[in-house]
Amino acid sequence: MLRVLICAGALAVPLTAAAFTGGDLNKLCTKTDVASRSACAAYIEGAADGIFNTIDAIGGTTGPRVGQYFCLPPEARSQQLTDAVRKYIADNPNVAGYNASTAVSLGLGKAFPCKTGS
Repeated sequence: MLRVLICAGALAVPLTAAAFTGGDLNKLCTKTDVASRSACAAYIEGAADGIFNTIDAIGGTTGPRVGQYFCLPPEARSQQLTDAVRKYIADNPNVAGYNASTAVSLGLGKAFPCKTGS
């Protein structure tokens, strides 16, 4: 049994090493089944959290600072984040080849820019 798990793990590693692009994310987000829609929203929210936490670690998120890409309002909902990212990818086709988390960051930055003087 252990050998089966080790072999399965070894086979899975090359599949997960490929970059998940903005185009891949957009394809996932255009699917209508519940699992795909949930995965899309979860990826976008997770990427947003990761970016936010990284910015917090390098100096704060209370206003526009070096490296701060977006400022989400407290009332922002998951669907708004998804819509913002998908619109950005649609309006900027070159982003489809970017890493998906970069597409999330840019899309949220366009939809939820930080206000100067915050």
